[in-house]
Amino acid sequence: MDPRHGGRAPQVRRRPSPSSGKRRVKARPVEPSPTRLTRYRRIERRRGLPFAAKALLATSIVVMGGFIMWAGSGSVGPFLASVVRGFGGFVETVGSTVASQEPTEAPVVSDAPVLAVPEELYTSAKTVDVTVTIPNSIVGESGYTVVLWVTLPDAAPVIIARAPVGATSVLVLQDVALAKGRNDMQASIQGSGGESELSSVASWILDNVKPAVTILSPKNGQSISRSPTTVKGKTQARSTVRLTNDVNGATSTVDAGSDGLWETGIAIGEGLNTITITITDLAGNVNTGTLELRRGSGKLRANLTGSTYRFTASSLPKRVTFTVVVTDPDGSRLEGATALFTVSVPGLEAFVSGEVPTDAAGLASFTTDVPNGALPGAGLATVLITTNDFGSVTDRQVLSVE
Repeated sequence: MDPRHGGRAPQVRRRPSPSSGKRRVKARPVEPSPTRLTRYRRIERRRGLPFAAKALLATSIVVMGGFIMWAGSGSVGPFLASVVRGFGGFVETVGSTVASQEPTEAPVVSDAPVLAVPEELYTSAKTVDVTVTIPNSIVGESGYTVVLWVTLPDAAPVIIARAPVGATSVLVLQDVALAKGRNDMQASIQGSGGESELSSVASWILDNVKPAVTILSPKNGQSISRSPTTVKGKTQARSTVRLTNDVNGATSTVDAGSDGLWETGIAIGEGLNTITITITDLAGNVNTGTLELRRGSGKLRANLTGSTYRFTASSLPKRVTFTVVVTDPDGSRLEGATALFTVSVPGLEAFVSGEVPTDAAGLASFTTDVPNGALPGAGLATVLITTNDFGSVTDRQVLSVE
C-alpha cells in the first residue's frame, strides 16, 4: 500500500466529507510513483533471429543454389515431363473409369392407348363396356395402369375407371357408368416414368327418352279416296318408323331424316283402317301411336235397301219402306244430298216420293203401301241421289209379285 493514501489503493479516492465545504482538487503527478513502477515488467525488444530460424534460412539458400545448378545442367526438363505424364495418365484413368460406367435408364413413358369407338353413338343403357388397346411396348409389364377419363358438357375431365395393364394388348373396362347426355371418353397410361398422352375421343350419348309420335297428315279420322295413301310425320332425328295397317296387314318402314321429318305410303282397305305407328330411336327407345283412316270408292255412292222385296198378290195391300245410305267419294256419310224414290210393280202406277234430304248419317227413307190389283211379275224400286258437289248417282232393287 502507498502510505500516501492512508492504506487504500491509489486508484480509490476518498469521498469528501458532506460537512466540508468546497472540494479540494489535488494535482496528479506527471511521473508514476516508484511503488507503481515496481509492479510492472519492462518491455525489452530483441535485436536478432533465433538460432533455429537462422539454420532454416541457411539450409534454404543451399537448396536453392543446388536447384539452380541442376537446372543449368538440363536435367529438369525430363523430370517435369515425367511428372506431367504421370498426372495426365492419372486423369485419363479416372476419366475412363467414369465414362465406362453405363448410365441408369430413365423410366419408360408409354405411347397413348387406343379406345374402340362404339358403332352407335346413342344408347339407352346406363353402363357400357369400354375396350382399350394397350401399346405393345408395355404389354405384360408391371407398374403400368390404364386410366379412363370422361368429359361431360361444360365440365372438366375426371377419372372414372382404372385397371392395371395385363398380359394381352386388349383390356375391357366393364360396366362403366354413363351420365345423361353426351359422355366423351379418353384413356392414358400411367407408370413410373409419368403419364402418356391421352387417346383419341370415343363418345356415348345416354338417351332414355321415348321419341315423339307426331302425325302431320292426314288427320286422324279423315276419309281418303285412294290407296296407297301417304302418311307424313315428325319424330327424333334418324329414328326408324314402321307403319302397320291392322285391317289388311299392310306395312311400311322408313327412317326419319336429320330434321326428324318422315313420310311413307301404305295400302288402305275399304272402310275404317287403324294404322299403328311404331318409332324406335337410335338409343333403342320405342314409342307407338295410332292413326284411323276411312277409305271410300272415290265416287259418290248410294246404297238402297227395302223392308221387303217379294209380294203376294192375294195378301195385298202391304206396307214397304225403302232406305238409302249416301257416301261421298272419300267414303264418308254425306249429309244434305237429295233422294228421290220410285216404286213400280206390275199392274199399278209407279209410286214417286218427294225430295227427301239425307240426314247427318247420310240416310233418307221412303215408306209406301203396295195396293191390291198388282199383277204377278217383276217390279223395280229406284232411288236418285243428287248433290251440289259430287254430281248424282242412282241405285235400284228388283221387286217380285207372285
